[in-house]
Amino acid sequence: MSVFKNSTYQKYLVIALVTIISVVLAACTLPPQFTYQGVLTDASGNPLNGNVTITYRIFNAETGGTEIYSESETVTVTDGRFDSVIGPEAAISGLDPEDLAQALWVEVQIDNGTYNETLTPRQRLYGSPYAFTLMPGTVISAAMNEEVFGVNDIDAIASVINMQIPNSSNTPLPALRVVGERGIELVDVSGSDSYGTLYSEIDVPDSSIHAHVNTNFVIHLDEAGSDYDSGFVVFGNSTSNWCYFDEYGNLDCSGTKSSVTEVDGEQRALYAIESPDVWFEDFGSAQLTNGKTTVQVDAQFAQTVNLDMEYHVFLTPLDDCNGLYVTNKTAGGFEVRELGGGSSDVAFDYRIVAKRAGYEDVHLEVVVVPSAMDEGGE
Repeated sequence: MSVFKNSTYQKYLVIALVTIISVVLAACTLPPQFTYQGVLTDASGNPLNGNVTITYRIFNAETGGTEIYSESETVTVTDGRFDSVIGPEAAISGLDPEDLAQALWVEVQIDNGTYNETLTPRQRLYGSPYAFTLMPGTVISAAMNEEVFGVNDIDAIASVINMQIPNSSNTPLPALRVVGERGIELVDVSGSDSYGTLYSEIDVPDSSIHAHVNTNFVIHLDEAGSDYDSGFVVFGNSTSNWCYFDEYGNLDCSGTKSSVTEVDGEQRALYAIESPDVWFEDFGSAQLTNGKTTVQVDAQFAQTVNLDMEYHVFLTPLDDCNGLYVTNKTAGGFEVRELGGGSSDVAFDYRIVAKRAGYEDVHLEVVVVPSAMDEGGE
């Protein structure tokens, strides 16, 4: 029992049970609350009666410190005794599990309309016998007879349910939160780092996995700098349908690579033109003067391709003429002339196609896609 005394009256407050729930898990959702009981008397030791407003404040230090949580409630005092519950009925914004996973003290302020005083000193909150079992709020939903790590492949965490309380606008706390530089590490059942598997409910046809971020979703491939070719693979129902992002920045798909745009109120696919080589192309317009002109290759486009190799120029005259041809091709540009020594001033469109710089020798490259075993499937 903790005794508080001052010149006005005496207060005897007894913490009967403290159970701080810092993580809400399992089938029966437990609120982050604990009970607080006590006895109030006047300066002569006579028990008080009536309604009293009590303000509870939880700090992370015996004096000073940071206020973690506060609330006020009106309780009925009978023969000096009262009983109340501290804590929100559901998870609230700004109150994280980490806030409760530290030493805490409760400060009590009493107001019965006559007296309004803060009791001192603050009282340290300790765990109840419930805290000596499992993590507060944890429920064992099935028996596990095997060892958890290193021997048999069993679920380390099973049947975790984290639902929002009906008619509540508060967002529930996450069922699992990992804080640290290494995050979550997935390994196979032997404990080595060969395979790590993440599943949704694979037996349910409409099961999904959602990832929500505010900036970038980043995947690092070949983090160890090994000689293995690493990739990010998306498989369909069978391994014959796939899309493969490799560590070198390549995207290979067994299907098509399409843009999607709206046509007559429907989303329609526009398909990319494919080639056995890696080509970049640019388009432009120009005009002859007395049957000839020189076209300069766009300077920015020229940085993306190798114009020291053979490249291709396709011409489309926009008016009647004897025809056009290309000559004197260099890395900086090309010359266009009218056939037969013509001297017209005809305008024309052109298309220039050149090998991408650094990919000049790539031709129908072999793509090795991870097998079904590499999926990490069962």
